[in-house]
Amino acid sequence: MNRVISDLALGVRLAVGGSRKSWTRLALQGFGIGLCVGMLLLAASLPTALAARDDRLQALGAVARGDGPPPLLAEDHGHAFRSDYVRGFYLKVLSPDAPVPPGVDRLPADGEVFVSPALADLLASPAGELLKPRFPERIVGIIGQPGLENPRQLRFYAGDASIEADLNSNTVYSWGTAGTGGDMDPLLWMLSLVGVVVLLFPVLVFVGVATRLAAAQRDRRLAALRLVGAGAGRVRLIASGESLVGAVTGLVVGFGLFFAVRPFVDRISIAQLSAFPSDITPTLTLTLTVVVAVPLLAVLTSLLAMRRTIIEPLGVVREQNPVRRRVWWRLVPVVAGAGLLVSQIGQADDRTRVDATVLVIGVVLLMLGIPVLLPWLVERVVFRMRGGTPALQLAVRRLQLDSGTAARVVGGVAVVLAGTVTLQMLLAGIEKEVRAEERQQVNYNYLTVSGDADADLAGLRTALANARGVRALHRFDQTSAEIGNGTYISVNIGSCEALRSQASVPNCTDGKAYVVPRANGRDAVRAGEVAKVGVSGPGSGTPWTVPPIESISGTRPGLFLTPAAAVGLRSQHSEYQAELDGSVPDVAEHARNALATYGHRVHTYFVGQDDTSEAERVFGVIRRALLAGSLLTLLLAGASLLVVALEQVRERRRPLAVMAASGVPRGVLARSLLWQNAVPLVISTVVSVATGVGLGVLVMRVFGTEVGYDWAGIGLVAGLAVALTFAVTALTLPSLRKATGALGLRTE
Repeated sequence: MNRVISDLALGVRLAVGGSRKSWTRLALQGFGIGLCVGMLLLAASLPTALAARDDRLQALGAVARGDGPPPLLAEDHGHAFRSDYVRGFYLKVLSPDAPVPPGVDRLPADGEVFVSPALADLLASPAGELLKPRFPERIVGIIGQPGLENPRQLRFYAGDASIEADLNSNTVYSWGTAGTGGDMDPLLWMLSLVGVVVLLFPVLVFVGVATRLAAAQRDRRLAALRLVGAGAGRVRLIASGESLVGAVTGLVVGFGLFFAVRPFVDRISIAQLSAFPSDITPTLTLTLTVVVAVPLLAVLTSLLAMRRTIIEPLGVVREQNPVRRRVWWRLVPVVAGAGLLVSQIGQADDRTRVDATVLVIGVVLLMLGIPVLLPWLVERVVFRMRGGTPALQLAVRRLQLDSGTAARVVGGVAVVLAGTVTLQMLLAGIEKEVRAEERQQVNYNYLTVSGDADADLAGLRTALANARGVRALHRFDQTSAEIGNGTYISVNIGSCEALRSQASVPNCTDGKAYVVPRANGRDAVRAGEVAKVGVSGPGSGTPWTVPPIESISGTRPGLFLTPAAAVGLRSQHSEYQAELDGSVPDVAEHARNALATYGHRVHTYFVGQDDTSEAERVFGVIRRALLAGSLLTLLLAGASLLVVALEQVRERRRPLAVMAASGVPRGVLARSLLWQNAVPLVISTVVSVATGVGLGVLVMRVFGTEVGYDWAGIGLVAGLAVALTFAVTALTLPSLRKATGALGLRTE
């Protein structure tokens, strides 16, 4: 045991002592591994951040039932403003001991309002000028963190003494509800799960690449140890000690980067991606996993790299030629991963999720196939390349001597590219599934206005008549009907002008009836069919015979009747359509401001801005999060690639200096470095795009979702990866200039 410890300690001394080169090598390793550790710690903080957000959301829920008279009345209301949505409560205090919502120290009185920091900034900025009329109350305070879902949330609590009690509807006895919301849609859950896997797996690849920096110099040191009598087993222990030093340094750097970045997460402009710094705390289990896994991965990678290297007393022999890499075992992860995913096809439906373990393992195995297969593929390609310019010949010869290093360098980028391509396909396919049907034929010229049951809308027409950009106002009387197949369909009654605001109505005259069918045809209704109208519960509704109808296209499904065709029908509620002049900037906001005096009693809906369903909102959040994660991972790939490229130039300093001294122009050497990175990059791009497309198709088939190909997005991401690699090569040119100087010929 003492010998094991002494061998490991010797490896530590070799890693940190000896010369400036050792410290440079250690700094490069620490920085490369530290970037990956920082990324892993951010990912390990997701459970804590999501749990903290859920806790605050539950604390914001109003408890509507209790003993005795209600101490507080609350009307949950939101103001749509352009593409944002401002949520909040209008409150009326009925008792001195009324419960105070989280985030504020008291309840607002009539005419007072508490706002979130983001809403306060918006109202104080020129961009919020059109929102101010909807908040005439006096701002008396700022909502604190306990009352906000995220730092960028637009939220308010306003006092309103005109609220009338509606038993079990707007009464509040306390704040804070138990339990969480409904489960996430299986498609969105799948998108999130696959996204996390394809974004985190490349990080592990980068850890392995960074661990193998300066492998040639390490082998020479170990050969010297063999010369003085060290056995092969002791050499491996010493190599493990060297790897541990780099891994521990990377852990320190990674934790430092994590704590340096954490205070700035609340400055992210996208609300759903923003979080409070205190929420970004890695869980203990995941933190310990990172702390243990990174050094373990570093040691295993180091030992694996030595499997074909014999450390002999008089030098280092690499068993590379004529031994060729075998391909059969490299195809095993691809075949196994594809098999696991294929086994799950048909196992999921709208409510059932597939086995998460099988899905994750299948995705990981397929992505593992990229770095495993690339060395073999690059080796086969470069050994068949002949001719070309001197720069290309230098690059090809270098790749023929050591193609594995080049393949590993671009392997991490290839994994990122494959994962991003997969995400592009998933996003393109799932977007079709979660998009609301109303958006399929959007109409930007109408603002829908509806009111509460007790709202007096007598002055609505007058208020909107004076609004800027409002051309006309059409009224709809609405109810619902149950048709023979057990489904419900909306019934809209209005004049021909009103019907034209929602559908393409040909040759409209009073007495005609029309239907806008759904895409799935579930609400197909036929003339002469007896439907139940005004259904409010089981067994309710009035029989009504459907008149002759014409099928038309429109922005929302349902029956559309002129008054003469709706004789005998009773309206359940009314809705108005304000016809807008689209040439007026922010015309919908001007119309909403005209209705500001109605407060929370009137609700508006504009297809042009806020027609997103809850599934669409969640999808938007996940889409932005995954794209941001892809960009961050791609930048991490570039940083890791730069670290490895700089180390390669430093390691080959002497051969480069000899060629420069022999008359080889530096431009030729620079282009050879470019070719040396470009050839493996082209191969890896083809492999990664093919893998990403195949993985995307398999995952979409697992969930029975239509496959979508976002070729423009895939091309853009591939172009970014290529541009990033060329940019990294350009950044190594100063190091190349220094390496090819006269000092590069110096030897010890």
